[in-house]
Amino acid sequence: MPTSPDALTPEALEERIAELRAAVRRAMAAGDRGQARTLRAELRGAERAWDEAVLGDGGDPADERPRTGGGAERGLLPVRDQVHQALTLLGVPAAPKLIGSVYAAFFPGEILGTRLTSLRRDEERSFRAAPYARPYYLCAGLTADLLAAARGLVTVSTWPLEQRIVGPLSPRTDFLTAAMRVAEHAGRGDAASSPEVRRLLWRFAANIPGAADVPATGTVGVVDPAVLAEAARAELDVHEAADRDQRRQAAERARAQLDEAELLFGTRLRAMRTAASAVGGVPPGAPAPAVPRQRRAGTTASRKSTAAASRKKTPKRRSSAPAPAAKRGRAATVPSGGPGGEAAPRTSRRTSDPAPPRRRPDGASNGDDR
Repeated sequence: MPTSPDALTPEALEERIAELRAAVRRAMAAGDRGQARTLRAELRGAERAWDEAVLGDGGDPADERPRTGGGAERGLLPVRDQVHQALTLLGVPAAPKLIGSVYAAFFPGEILGTRLTSLRRDEERSFRAAPYARPYYLCAGLTADLLAAARGLVTVSTWPLEQRIVGPLSPRTDFLTAAMRVAEHAGRGDAASSPEVRRLLWRFAANIPGAADVPATGTVGVVDPAVLAEAARAELDVHEAADRDQRRQAAERARAQLDEAELLFGTRLRAMRTAASAVGGVPPGAPAPAVPRQRRAGTTASRKSTAAASRKKTPKRRSSAPAPAAKRGRAATVPSGGPGGEAAPRTSRRTSDPAPPRRRPDGASNGDDR
């Protein structure tokens, strides 16, 4: 039997508080949440006794509540362990907001949303630095079409790949599966009496037909966990088979195309752009590949070669007749053609165009037209 906290000295109370905190951590690690809640109540009693012994103030009875609306109580476990516990309860890929609501409803403490911002990036860096060094990793859900990381969804690496794939019907089937698991967990013991659990059940029931019916007591806003689970199962039977086939096909394609790290954290979108350009299609907003630029360069070169070939086919015409003496720029002696046959020196003018042959008045040639 533990000693009553009121009969202990402040030093003994501090030792008792340390023992109770360690016991709460061991109970949470073992998965015994009922024992953890009992030890947590004893821990709060010991802390109030220490406040009264040291400060002379018994504290406000409102502080006995596990959570207050004013702020978030920091959990005893690391944030990744808290997220792992909430995801294990849900059993499906979930958004950070749902993870925080589930943990606040069924576990001691709360998860701050700011602490989940860079958690997945840290997990990926840790895996790439030392693969499989941890028993599990908080990884991303993979989209069925691009095999890329689904935005805002967190999963556990120990789950089967088909369970981490997100297809067209997966958001609805995952929502129904989470509603069933939460309802089953809330139906055990007196967990459904907690305000956080009631709010969580109502959030699920408001989006499932037939789950938010007013119970026999006539109380509005109170959801029966059994009715919620039954309504979720009825709708899940409609979509589950088709969603399972889509996930299985995407998982087979992922195992054939992705490496170990990409199977957990998704492929990069630029790799998908390269694959799309290889088959002739480029996604909207993607940069133009290098192939069209090479094609344009080849077209320019072919045009230049064609022009050069056309110039070779039409060479410059050259006259076989000797150039006139006037064009060569030296003096030429032509016969006068007179009656005596005497030759008279005659110097031609330098001109760019040769002058046409001249005729003498008597009609005889002057010798240039020979």
